[in-house]
Parts: sequence; structure tokens; C-alpha cells
Amino acid sequence: MTLPVLVLNSGGAAAARARTVHSLAAQSVEVRVCATLNDIVADGDDFAVFVLAGTVLDVTACERAVWFLATRPTVLCVTGATADAANESGALASAQQFLVIRTAVAARLLADSVLHAATAIALVIGVRRESGRGAGWISEPVIRSPADGDLLASLSVEVRVALQQLQLEDAALIDSAAGGVPLAPQQRLMCVTRPALHACVAPANGLRILALLQGFPMGGYTAFNADLLPRLAAEGHAITTCTTEWWRTDWRLDRVRAASPDIHHAQAVVPPAAVPAYVDWLIASRKIDVVLLSHSHLGYHMLPYLRARHPRVAFVDYVHTDWFESGMYGSYATMAARWEGELDAQLATSDALVAQLIGNGCAADALRTAHIGIDTTTWQHTGDRLADVRATIGASATTLVLLFAGRVTPEKRPHLAVDVAAALLAEGHDVQLLVAGGGPLLQAVHDRAVTGGIADRVKLLGELDEQTLRHVYAASDVFLAPSEIEGIARSLYEAMSMGCIPVVSDVGGQRELVIAGTGSLIDASRDSAEPYIVGVRPWLDPVVRMKASTAARAQIVAHFDSARTVRIVSDTLQLARQRRQARQTVLPRAIADELAVLSIEVIRRHVLRTVAR
Repeated sequence: MTLPVLVLNSGGAAAARARTVHSLAAQSVEVRVCATLNDIVADGDDFAVFVLAGTVLDVTACERAVWFLATRPTVLCVTGATADAANESGALASAQQFLVIRTAVAARLLADSVLHAATAIALVIGVRRESGRGAGWISEPVIRSPADGDLLASLSVEVRVALQQLQLEDAALIDSAAGGVPLAPQQRLMCVTRPALHACVAPANGLRILALLQGFPMGGYTAFNADLLPRLAAEGHAITTCTTEWWRTDWRLDRVRAASPDIHHAQAVVPPAAVPAYVDWLIASRKIDVVLLSHSHLGYHMLPYLRARHPRVAFVDYVHTDWFESGMYGSYATMAARWEGELDAQLATSDALVAQLIGNGCAADALRTAHIGIDTTTWQHTGDRLADVRATIGASATTLVLLFAGRVTPEKRPHLAVDVAAALLAEGHDVQLLVAGGGPLLQAVHDRAVTGGIADRVKLLGELDEQTLRHVYAASDVFLAPSEIEGIARSLYEAMSMGCIPVVSDVGGQRELVIAGTGSLIDASRDSAEPYIVGVRPWLDPVVRMKASTAARAQIVAHFDSARTVRIVSDTLQLARQRRQARQTVLPRAIADELAVLSIEVIRRHVLRTVAR
């Protein structure tokens, strides 16, 4: 079906309406703009969309909203977040601008002479009054930019008057529980209602790729994906991105959206048991050639179902690190080996991880190393504002600046960075420690610095944008990463490309980057600062430090530029397609078992763990 949409003028200018109509034309599914309310309800469509003139919708807004309603029979209408207010506090403003409603419900409400459908919020109020339920809520942004502020302000006055008459609070209009993690996920996969939609499939000169990711949380995993996907799009591939987990989903997402806006957050759109059906829809509607799976726990478990549904589609996974919630599920390398029979090719971030995967039983002929890499033309030390940055952190030209950059989490062991700085200061060296990143141990790092009497020498910078982070790397001398586990840290590529000397744990494949004369590799088996202190000492001499800085950058430029990584990934995707066409299609093993445990696994991971806290 084509989805009926009514653009509500409500005093908006013609230019505002034109912006909205333009964004509707770019929707990922076919819509038809209706002229009147009667047109909305006349054709017997299941769902109808109301948009305020001036509102610019995300490309997948209508598609996601329809799927939300189709898989939640008790929810009558749905709105969603704006890009700058992806939380319930912005729900009222969102509901004034965008609403998808069951057409039968809208028809009943519009027949009520008391209700004037001048705004989408009027329908929400009608639903609340008729059924006692508020609108469902999509937590991921559906509105790219809002309507005119003056118009929204005037509408808000009308809404508040209506709410006062009904003796309701703002929060009563939004039913956020309808979109949350369900506590009773007994919905059977094969009973999921699939909406009758027509997708708008853009032409592609290259492959049609579905990137199935855990999310866009802060860290090297996301930084890599945010670099890789736009580069693949620039090569002519059509990219659809789908996140499957309840992790953060917005860090550096704008970069991907700018290159390929067909982005979906399955966990915010449909219940857990409907995620396979939703991903199945994405593959079918986009005519996907290759699914690129990376660190999606759900993605691995969906493989048998998706393979059975799409026998001609190639499946490839990219393994960043061996580590995962090993106490519960085993490592990513373990999962990759387990599902190797359902995959047509595999990628890993290091030679060390490739060797481990082969040892776990993966086929060597379809397994490639694709180092994370980095754009060395962007990540380079130009000297710009170097003196200013050092002055800002209180560092002189002779100060040794140590940098800890990344998630401030237990496996990164940030406390050791504080202890290293404290020991070097105690030896009489002029040292500053910068901590760039956020995480649950940030307060503990601050407290450790205070307890150690070096709080004035430790600067907590928080999360930084890329440009600021590059300035910080340029102003730093030694990159200190005492991680317990890594594949190869993305931050290690960044630091070395910027000429920052690494003193890092000898874990994963990090020795593939840090060779003699470029930095120090430290045995990670001890949770002690002492070996890292020893590792820093060779670089206290400015002359030696300068030579190592040059060598560190040269190592990355020569062997680990991201252009090389993109070529390897692109070639492997093509290899996977060739292998898929040549392989005999058989019903995947273990499909019944995997479908039976899918919902249980998701709930155990995300709900019971939260309750336990």
C-alpha cells in the first residue's frame, strides 16, 4: 500500500509546507499526500500519518512508525522523538508535529463534531479520552528538524487549554511503556503482523548492503563503522543500517546518516520477537545482496532464520574483538566460530584474531584480516593550536603529557593511568595526565587522583568531538592504554597516526601496530602500574621521543590507512556473493532451537540484568 499522509497547515506558510512535502518524497516507503481528511479515511488503509507543515521527517520515520503499530495491536497511535530531544520530555512537541494512527480510530475521532483535527495532538487527546491510552513512543528520532517555533508555541497554548479541560498532565498523552522492553515476550515470531508497505528502493551501482550492528555506542567499534559505511556508500554501494541492541545508538551516527540515511533501530521499533521479521522485511524490501553482521548478539541468533528466508543473500561477519559477556554467552570469536556454517565469508580486525578464529574451527579460505585502519590524511599532526592546547591544560613545552583516551570502564583499567602519572610525578618528572572519554569509572578516576594528591595534574575532558580530540592527541606525548582486553584499539590507530607514542597492553593484535622503535608493549596479565611506568621511561628523553613519534606515524601511514581496509572489506563482500552463488542451499541447522530461545535470551540480558541492579 501507499501510506496516506495529511500535511496540517495550521497557519504555516507555504514554504513550511514545501519543506514537509519534500521530506515526505524522500521517505523509505511510498506515501501519498492527501488533500483532505476524507481522503485519509476513504481508501480503507490500515494506518494514516499526520504531519505539521514545516516538520522535516527522518527518511525512515513513516516506515518505522507503521511497523511499531503493526507489531503492537493494542497501541492505537504513535509519535516519536526529535533529533535534539530523544526523550519523553520532548514527546508533547513531537506529538504536535507527527502522528501515525490506526485509520479506523482516526475515522471514529474525526466523526466526533467536538474534535477539530487542526493538529495531530488533537487526535492524541481524542485517543486518550476515548480509550484511556496515550500515544506510543519511538525513542529514536523520527523528526529531523521541527516546525516553526512560533507556530509550535501557539499550538502548545491550545494543547494546554485542552489538557486542563480534561484534567490531564502532559505525560498522560504519551505511553512510553508501549515502546519499552516487554516483560512478557511470548509473542510468537511467525505470528508477527507485517504491514503492507511498498519500499522505495534506490538504485545501486554496487552491492546493496545491510549493516546489522549492535548500535552506535561510544568507542572504537562505532568510530570504525562511522568511517567504513560512508566510504562504502562513496564507492557506489547502497547501505541500509539496522541496530539490534539496547545500547546507545547516536554516537557519530550523523556521519552515517549523511551518507546513507536508510537507518533503523529495531529495538525501538518492534518487540524482541518481531526483530527477525523486521530485519527480514529490510532484506526483502531493499533487495539486499549482502548482510554485514558485526557484534550483534541478536544478529548471530537470527542467522538460521534469515538464511532460510533469503537463500541467495550472502552473509558476512566482522569480528572486532574476542571479548564479550563471556560469563553469560562466550566471546564474539566463539560466536563467530559457532555460526561459521551460516556465513559466506568472515572478517576480523587482526592477524591474531584471524588465527584464533581458525583455531576455533573457522574456514581459512573465506576469512580475511581487515585492520580497523584510519584516514591518515585527516588524522595527522599539523601543529595547529598546539601551544594553545598545551597552555590550556597547564603544560609547558617540557611537560610530558600522558593521554588516556577511550571509554572509562573497568576493562580499560583507567586507574592504572592515574597511578602511572602519580609515580612519575613522585620521581620528579613534570607530568600531566589527560583523560578523554566518558564512562562509569569517571568519578572513581577523579577520586583516585584526589586521594593520590595529583588532582591538579589530572584533567578529565569527557567525551570530545573528533576535531577537539585530534588537538588533544597533537598536544600529548604518550598514549597510555593499560587495557585488560582489546582487539586492536581504534584509539591506538588514532594516537600513532597523530605521532603520539603508545605505551599499551600487549593484548589482541596490538603488537601488529606497535613495533620496535614506535612505542612500548606491556604484559597485561598484572593489574599493576609498575610495568607501564617502565614502559614510559624510554620516552622521557625529548630527542628519543621525537624519533619514536615520527616512526609511529610512519607505521600507520605505510600499513594501516583506512583506504586499504575499505578495499579489503569491499573485496570480501564480493567474495561472499560469489561463494553464496556457488554453494548449495540447504536448510540451516538449529533453526528451531534458535527461534525458540531468541526472546528468552534478549529478556535475560536486558531486563533481568536491570532488575538485578
